[in-house]
Amino acid sequence: MDRSMVEEIAGKEELIELSAYLSRFVTVERLKKMEKILQWRTRYLTIALEDIFQSHNASAVLRSCEGLGIQDVHIIENTNAYKVSKDIALGADQWLTLYRYNRKDNLNSQRAVDFLRSEGYRLVATVPPSGNTCLLDNFSLEKGKVALFIGTELNGLSETILKEADEFLTIPMYGFTESFNLSVSAAIILHHLSMKLRRQNIAWELTEEEKLRIKILWLMTSVSHGELLVKQFLKERRK
Repeated sequence: MDRSMVEEIAGKEELIELSAYLSRFVTVERLKKMEKILQWRTRYLTIALEDIFQSHNASAVLRSCEGLGIQDVHIIENTNAYKVSKDIALGADQWLTLYRYNRKDNLNSQRAVDFLRSEGYRLVATVPPSGNTCLLDNFSLEKGKVALFIGTELNGLSETILKEADEFLTIPMYGFTESFNLSVSAAIILHHLSMKLRRQNIAWELTEEEKLRIKILWLMTSVSHGELLVKQFLKERRK
């Protein structure tokens, strides 16, 4: 789905009218569910997956993000292209905002870093336990928005991410095994932090305009020929 059509709409009045127009094509129950879910969505916490070569792992992370209300996922593809595993994601990707960094020059990790910094995120690298890492239970959400970087199970995160990271986060381990599966690690961290976030006095919710834009994208996904309907609406309105 081409979300650029919605991103390019500058006026709130036009967004409201477009939302009302598309809402005519879905049931009242569907609309109520969207409104309810939007109240729990957040961009305070996001995740960046770097060069994940097993698509089922990345797809499982998408499913966890959607279920926990994490709206944005950043996918870095330097050497490994990502394709959604539909049997694993179970449609989760259509409700998320996916940012993909996949140019052919192998500088995609730096692009993700630069973009997330420009959006005001703290860059947090998830790594195995060591002396300079913060344990999950001790991690503070009060210092600002968080972008969690997760790398491959074989090689972990790239030197670019490790060099640029503001903080290092780890899951405490109590057995002989030194780490969890990638998707399990992501689910543990995201569940812990998202639950903690919603219990604290932090402005984690989406703005009203963000909710409106996401709702329009969801409506486009939910109706037949959603993109065509949006194009026709904008063409008629802007005559």
